[in-house]
Amino acid sequence: VQYIWSLYEPICAKLNETDQMKLLREIEMPLAAVLADMEMIGFKIDSEGIRQYGKHLDALAEELESRIYFAAGGEFNIRSTKQLAEVLFEKLGLPTFKKTKSGYSTNAEVLEDLRDHHPAVGKILQYRGLAKLKSTYCDSLVAAIEEDGRIHSTFNQTVTATGRLSSSNPNLQNLPIRSERGQLIRQAVIPDEGCMFLSADYSQIELRLMAHFSQDPHLVEAFRSGQDIHAATAAKIFNVPIEE
Repeated sequence: VQYIWSLYEPICAKLNETDQMKLLREIEMPLAAVLADMEMIGFKIDSEGIRQYGKHLDALAEELESRIYFAAGGEFNIRSTKQLAEVLFEKLGLPTFKKTKSGYSTNAEVLEDLRDHHPAVGKILQYRGLAKLKSTYCDSLVAAIEEDGRIHSTFNQTVTATGRLSSSNPNLQNLPIRSERGQLIRQAVIPDEGCMFLSADYSQIELRLMAHFSQDPHLVEAFRSGQDIHAATAAKIFNVPIEE
């Protein structure tokens, strides 16, 4: 406590010097109280639903295991990089695109390149996707549910370099949304009775700030006219009409 108190005056001086005291007092400190309330209240979780979905993913993975073994001509540990590499590159003789110090690489990029070379590869990628959903999301959410049936995630106010909020223990900002199976995991986080979730996003906030501070006429005009900013940028770079 004494060490922290000794920092008070020099930090205040620095904040005043950089004209950030108003930011601290009017935005950051009030926000800290809001985040504290969010952490204490937590998020309601359909615990039974997420457990049942985890079992469903396990069943799908087991079915895929059988199909992989049939396509590969025998059983092996799919989660073992060494055994998987032996099956793909030595037993099945698939082309090798990348080798590491410890042997052949079987990362996602390599497997995507091999997808059309053998029917087992696509199934292995599916298997990995199911395993990740189960372990990274289902299992971690279930483990984080506290006695009140809620998850009390931590919201980090000053961790990311960009100034955005981050969530940890568990990371609730990282729940998958792009796949149908991933969206089902999000459905386990439910609002309280009489409440609803609202999702709001400020489109292209960083680029809008860049346009404001730079006053670049092309950027400003693109936003004012409602153009797709990336298409407008590409049109300028390649000197073609935005329609093309």
